[in-house]
Amino acid sequence: MTRTTMPWFETLTDSVTALGAAALEAQRAWQAAQVTSHHYDYLRLRPLEGTVTDPGRHHGAPPVYPYDGMIAVLATFHMAHEQALRSVFTTAALSYGYGAAWAIQQVLDGLQPQAVELTMSSPGTFVIPNSLAPVPPAMPALDRWSGAQKFEKARQRMEAADMAGDYAAGLAEEHYLADHEASAMHDAETAAQDLPDAAFAYGQLAETGLRFALLDTRRQHGR
Repeated sequence: MTRTTMPWFETLTDSVTALGAAALEAQRAWQAAQVTSHHYDYLRLRPLEGTVTDPGRHHGAPPVYPYDGMIAVLATFHMAHEQALRSVFTTAALSYGYGAAWAIQQVLDGLQPQAVELTMSSPGTFVIPNSLAPVPPAMPALDRWSGAQKFEKARQRMEAADMAGDYAAGLAEEHYLADHEASAMHDAETAAQDLPDAAFAYGQLAETGLRFALLDTRRQHGR
């Protein structure tokens, strides 16, 4: 059976699976960047005492340590690389989670889309539909599904990370923060770091939820 003759629910499922595969590749790349950055952590490395004399520097200038200088350059490069890949993974994970949720909602509404519909703002970057922002709603229509409870917990985890990010951003705009507010902002920023992993986990469960939502459709098609 060619792709053009596949039933809509197969191409829709393939669409969500492709979003998940893209997010997985981005996650792997980010994790690899994290490992590489860890190798250039000053706390793990023993500095070498060898120095280089630079005749162009003024008398009394501190010595030049080539090893330490190189580690600093590499650490900066790898940190920027890690942060860039984290942003890529975040975008991919959100696209996966929201795309899978969109597909489920379409099926529950009795519609038959051929694929997930997401507006692309740039290569690999999609705009999240307003109907799902900031976090996809709960889906009580899936309560008969054995994974419904885990799915809702994943949604709540994603929602908590999103709310923490908004809270931290709001505090960051203040001109002055009391000590307890600064501590609260730090805690919120830490919680917000979970968003890409939370969105990816939500997407994985949503993909399974989509297959459950399509069970009746598949049975009718089989007949």
